[in-house]
Amino acid sequence: MNNTFAPGLVAEAVTLTRDARRILDGVSLEVKPGRLLAVIGPNGAGKSSLLSVLSGLWKADRGEVRLDGKAIGDYGPRERARRCAVMRQDNLRPAGMSVLEAVELGRLAHGAADDARAVARGQLAQMDLSDLAARDCARLSGGEWQRVAFARTAAQLASPGRGGVLLLDEPVSSLDPAHQHQLLGAARRLAAAGHAVLAILHDLNLTAQYADEVALLVAGRLTVCGPAAQIMQPAVLSDAYGCRVVAVGSADGPARALVSLPD
Repeated sequence: MNNTFAPGLVAEAVTLTRDARRILDGVSLEVKPGRLLAVIGPNGAGKSSLLSVLSGLWKADRGEVRLDGKAIGDYGPRERARRCAVMRQDNLRPAGMSVLEAVELGRLAHGAADDARAVARGQLAQMDLSDLAARDCARLSGGEWQRVAFARTAAQLASPGRGGVLLLDEPVSSLDPAHQHQLLGAARRLAAAGHAVLAILHDLNLTAQYADEVALLVAGRLTVCGPAAQIMQPAVLSDAYGCRVVAVGSADGPARALVSLPD
């Protein structure tokens, strides 16, 4: 890995309360360069809220988030955007804007001198979207727009010799199986290139296949965090989700799959 890459993102004892409800309770984790960290857990566990705090959109009541060793609140919007790119669930489609133009928006923080169009075309090619470059974003399907949103987010960090942090909130929720693999494969390549990647996921098998590390969030608390092979086990998952989770197939082979069953 290139030693010039940034040290990533660290949260220490982050606590967040909204409407008198404790949403996050003392959460500590690290998003490391070269690794893909998946955050999983039941609905309402606080996963999206955690991403909002990690990205600097929300300020924690207690605790601290550091980006590249510096408190995330100490960055100005442009410098933070150069170092940390976020793909949210509520990405709005810019009607009247082409797909290529939408991906170019990911380069705004890098200034007018940056070759935004070349970077955008490269990211569209990575996601097999080049043939949609001229299409109005309003005419895209939900899955097509989700892939465009990922391309735009990845374009934000496309700076040679410098790693960044990529935060993805349910990035494959609208995608068919083939495009789920395509997007998460692209996320893995970004991690391999030296970026620190966090993805909120619901699919247990995709998590087991693509994540290097897994953080399990339940009722606002981080119950366990570690290598994916240790976390993605039936006993751990059954307890967290409140239903039976079983492993089907060989425990050591690629045929192993995690299946949820009624309790």
